[in-house]
Amino acid sequence: MGVFTWEVLLDMTVYGFLAAALCLASFSLVVFGFGDGNLGVGCNNNISPQCETVFRARATTFTCLTWFALFLAWEMVNLRRSFFRMQPRTPHPVTQVFRDVWRNQFLFWSIMGGFITVFPIIYVPVINTVVFKLAPISWEWGIVFVETGFFFAGVEGWKFAKRVYYRRVGETARNPEEDLEKNVFSQWISVATAASENSKMELTSSRTEK
Repeated sequence: MGVFTWEVLLDMTVYGFLAAALCLASFSLVVFGFGDGNLGVGCNNNISPQCETVFRARATTFTCLTWFALFLAWEMVNLRRSFFRMQPRTPHPVTQVFRDVWRNQFLFWSIMGGFITVFPIIYVPVINTVVFKLAPISWEWGIVFVETGFFFAGVEGWKFAKRVYYRRVGETARNPEEDLEKNVFSQWISVATAASENSKMELTSSRTEK
């Protein structure tokens, strides 16, 4: 068995399709829903008045995709438990989600850094239009927030469906890290344990002989 178990592969497929669908929806809403549907000409080379809508749609999609990935990093702390209920038996049910987020500070600050870097990419001149081929957005932030909420709800819904499924087949929603350790790396763990035991026996034997 490899690291990519069937559950992980299925999760990747579901979350990938969800993110792709929402990103396509964000681009289509900006260009065709609220825009005039003009895709412009030569918009991959430089910005022009007729490419303005496309550049704004790209910025909206870029922000959505970035935020999806950042939120997913928090969701994947546990493959099955809800982000809001990582510790079901906690004595702090109201504030536990904040404790879980802050507990891994490396992950926390990495995600915060990802959130912050979106803004200079979109709003700093030259970096936005020349390097990333994006344009500053305004009302499009509404699409970003709504679609991020949809993505969050979709991930939570999928994890809830998995918990229901595993309860019905008689399996509890345990920590997937323990699953990987027991199922995937058990071969190497057993080898390392055996080697350690042999070393202890040899050391004990040498001391006895002396």
